[in-house]
Amino acid sequence: MLAAVAVVGCTDVSQARLAQRILAEHRTRARLKPLPAAQLVRVRLASPSGDASGTETIEWEEGNYRETVSSAGVTTIRGIQAGKGYFTDEDGVTRLASEPLLARLITRFYFWKRGYLFDDQAEARVALGPADDATVSVQVTPRGGDPLLLLFGRRDLRLVSARSKHFDLVFSSPTRFRDSSRRDAPIDAEILWTGLPTGPLKDTAAGGWSASWGTANCEAPLARAGRATTIPARISGQPAAIAVDATEDGPLRLRSALADRLRLSFARDVFGRMIARGARLEIGGLAYPSLTVERSDSLPDDVDAAAGAPLFRETVVEIDPAANLVRFHDPARWTTREGFFRVLLDDDGNRPAAIVQRRGERLRLLVPTAIAGPLSLTPEAVARLGLSGRTAEVTGLRWGVALPALPAIIESGSQVELGEDGGLGWDLVLRFHAFFDMPHRWMYLRPTE
Repeated sequence: MLAAVAVVGCTDVSQARLAQRILAEHRTRARLKPLPAAQLVRVRLASPSGDASGTETIEWEEGNYRETVSSAGVTTIRGIQAGKGYFTDEDGVTRLASEPLLARLITRFYFWKRGYLFDDQAEARVALGPADDATVSVQVTPRGGDPLLLLFGRRDLRLVSARSKHFDLVFSSPTRFRDSSRRDAPIDAEILWTGLPTGPLKDTAAGGWSASWGTANCEAPLARAGRATTIPARISGQPAAIAVDATEDGPLRLRSALADRLRLSFARDVFGRMIARGARLEIGGLAYPSLTVERSDSLPDDVDAAAGAPLFRETVVEIDPAANLVRFHDPARWTTREGFFRVLLDDDGNRPAAIVQRRGERLRLLVPTAIAGPLSLTPEAVARLGLSGRTAEVTGLRWGVALPALPAIIESGSQVELGEDGGLGWDLVLRFHAFFDMPHRWMYLRPTE
């Protein structure tokens, strides 16, 4: 049966049947049984160096699903409830998830409940994947989810790896695996226990916002610092130049010299971050009384801190190039302005992503980002657009209005790897008077002169 994987000229039907046979044989050899409608999985996490640890709890009840990760005193949660995705970040703020994040959660849920082996498989598309001398693979796409590639050892059909978008597990045994789903932060994991939950899965509600607006103007002047764009602020009473960047989807990052002055207790988490809780952020009249912060040595020169998530998730961020100001508005009180056109602002976690069109192609681009130019694209996006090389001039883009030809940087580094297709830089954003209303997933633009 396995030798038939290499046969050239198999039809789609025969390949699907062969894929089904591989899954059935894996299920038989591994002696796997269907998991119940309610289940709890406890996982121990450890950094590869062994200097940090954490826990993960994976649980579900019927169609509701939840993953809870705790390390160094900080907990994050993501899951599915009543058909909608949600996540709780390091500051305890819970938001509804966008459709791309929901698709990833559906695939993760599908994998952990072993839907690809039992009756749920009927709702998925099953196809034969690549094979070599040591392995065979099957691609399963659950309804509403992302494609999941399952790799099996050719000799014994043990599960070798499970990979999907932002999901990357490599198994050394049925209970031990390396999780490389998070960028630049692989972790070792061990399944400690699987069984029935002790109680029902409690409902989760959106909330946890902490931003407050004082009597002073909630605005700050813009300044360019190399690729970054900064605003002045105070962090626990210390002055700081903060880079505003859409890629900063986690805790407020601090330069080590600034972090030392705050006198907070930092601890290393399982993802390799040095984090602490309890920092106060003030930007004019805008204040956050207690944020999670991360010590970092990779910030650009002339930048003391970098932030994205706290600003975009809780405020309407206004970029006014003519006045050289950033203003922050309460989403509950802000109203739309005349003379601006509205475009969709999606989000991937706490990262704002613009939807840009080009000749029928949709590009999801993180905005604004600290790139050296107006546009960066991933290699995958470049291939879809029919471009080539390390740089390219991209024409035909529409962001509500037609954009001029833009030079694009082709890279796969950390600046763009979390966006679906790349990023839009400050060089382009500052050509517009813009309002980022990520709480309602809209953006309002007006070109400057």
